[in-house]
Amino acid sequence: MESMTVKTPDGVAWYVERFSPSEKTTPAEDTTPIVLIPSGEGDCGNLRAVGTILAASGRQALSFDLPGFSRTTAPKEAYTPTTPEGVAQQIITLLDTLQLGRAAFFGSSSGGGAVLAILALHPERAKCGIVHEVPLGPFPGFDEIQRKSDDEVSAICGGFFANVFFEQEENNGKAKWDALGPEYHARLKRNYVTWMRVIVNGYESASGELATVENLKKRPIFWTVGGMSDPKIWQQDFDFAGKAGIQVRTDVLHCMHFPYVSIPEKTADWIIECVEQA
Repeated sequence: MESMTVKTPDGVAWYVERFSPSEKTTPAEDTTPIVLIPSGEGDCGNLRAVGTILAASGRQALSFDLPGFSRTTAPKEAYTPTTPEGVAQQIITLLDTLQLGRAAFFGSSSGGGAVLAILALHPERAKCGIVHEVPLGPFPGFDEIQRKSDDEVSAICGGFFANVFFEQEENNGKAKWDALGPEYHARLKRNYVTWMRVIVNGYESASGELATVENLKKRPIFWTVGGMSDPKIWQQDFDFAGKAGIQVRTDVLHCMHFPYVSIPEKTADWIIECVEQA
């Protein structure tokens, strides 16, 4: 893995991680680069395991911290508020700066919303989109959390991520989340506040507005809901995808909201399968 800072013309200084095959690794037949987009907490540290596995399979992968989160700095107006359309344009600008053309895009949660926005607004740049459990409308109760102090928001969100989004025992999901380390979780304490202040709930509603039948048919989309998640929570995913003739698979990733943390090997295998099928 190679980490770097990449400055783009829109004033963002991106923290980027690139994953490339070693000289001893046989390159994959399909050389489409794979872009791994973080979820709303904005930090790519939890995508590193999948990026490493993809590189070992002979593929190029790329991830980054989102503007205004963790190690990516940006003018406040670049991420306040954060919208799927804005994130999509920022990512395309980053890829232009890196001279990367067409790519496959993967994201879970709000990261999946960014994938859908890229496919809707920049379909010429995408071979396919691979998404998992995409919020397509506001979450009840989050408006109450937004009214709390920064310290309270950070504590509530930290508990929510660790205890609601992850399997507690199966897949060692909670243990793998904790094992991302103190530096990662220290960054997230700040990010949770930014997430709650500039993303929730407007971003999710805007993602739903972009998920029209026309937009969802522009490029191949592979859509999953975790086999251990409550499907009723993600009913909108089934509804929106179904109208566009897209099957939402619940039999592929036996996990909850963050497959790339809980089951990185299976997640990488699924990404590869989708890219090869697209």
